[in-house]
Amino acid sequence: MNFKFCAFIFSILFSVGSMAQVPLFDDDTPNLGRQAKPKDKIYLTPDELPDVTVSLDNTQKQTPLPRSNKLAPKTQKQTRSDIAVEYRLSDEKSNEMSRQLNEEIQKYQAERAKAEAEKAQTKQPETKQPAKTEAPKMPTSLEKLFGQMHDVHLFDVSGIELGMTPDEVAEIATDNDYVITRVEHGIPLHRTSFYEHNCRNAGLHRVEVIKDCIIDQAKDDEVYYISSMTMAKPATAEYMQVLFSTHATDNVAYKIFYENKGDNSLNFTRRNLAKKVRRRDAFWNMMYETYGYPDDKELLIWGDPQKAYMQARMQGSNYNAYIVLEDKEIPDGDYQDADEQKGDLHYRHTFTFGTPSDED
Repeated sequence: MNFKFCAFIFSILFSVGSMAQVPLFDDDTPNLGRQAKPKDKIYLTPDELPDVTVSLDNTQKQTPLPRSNKLAPKTQKQTRSDIAVEYRLSDEKSNEMSRQLNEEIQKYQAERAKAEAEKAQTKQPETKQPAKTEAPKMPTSLEKLFGQMHDVHLFDVSGIELGMTPDEVAEIATDNDYVITRVEHGIPLHRTSFYEHNCRNAGLHRVEVIKDCIIDQAKDDEVYYISSMTMAKPATAEYMQVLFSTHATDNVAYKIFYENKGDNSLNFTRRNLAKKVRRRDAFWNMMYETYGYPDDKELLIWGDPQKAYMQARMQGSNYNAYIVLEDKEIPDGDYQDADEQKGDLHYRHTFTFGTPSDED
């Protein structure tokens, strides 16, 4: 019973609320979506106050809202598209002006160059081009550049000259109170390799035995020669070493080293410095008196350093003195002889799969 009574009351209230509801739109067609009609103005003030409206039509000029007298009305702003158009027009105008200016400058420069060329042709007569000359070649001797030089083949160091044989050097060294301290022998390198090859093929393996085998073959072929001789004079602290060429160039001296060591016990007191200065002056005075003044005063070189020369120097706190006398052309003959003998040396190989050649 209570349930039926509650349902009856609820239906009455629902019907009364529906009849009292106010319609949302003035007409049957709602003003929504694409069918909506746009408003041309809106009201900003309630009914109790004077009307203040804003026009929504962009084609009409907007009327400014009433403002205080303290603020001045603002001008209409430019849009981005308007500004972009103005910049584009200004850029096109400036580019056109730059192009015209460049054309005028190029035209002026061409006319001026033409006028200068015509002027030069009228003033200067035509001249023939000089014939091309060959590029200068590097001279083979410094004598052609600097004139006459010393002939160091006429020089000697303690009586020893370039081109002397080992016997001559030993005799002169002994006469000048030098003691021969060491004599070294040599074999041309290309023959040393060939002799070692033969010794190993003969079944020799010990180093001492192979060395003796190489020397024996060199002596048989007469290519075993004295390559170096060292001598000393202890009383005056003088030392010399002479290098000799092979038998292909008559086994003669082609390089001479001289060394005279100073007293290393002298310190830097006034008395000892005076001794060192006297030693220095004595060395250079003897050099100039014996050989004359050098051809190269900066490097202290006599003769042609590309062929045959002599060089002297003094260095160190002890004022050690050094002299080098050398002929560079003598060893060149040894190299040429070694190159010519390559074809005469036949190595035995271990290949037996084919027909052996006559050289084998």
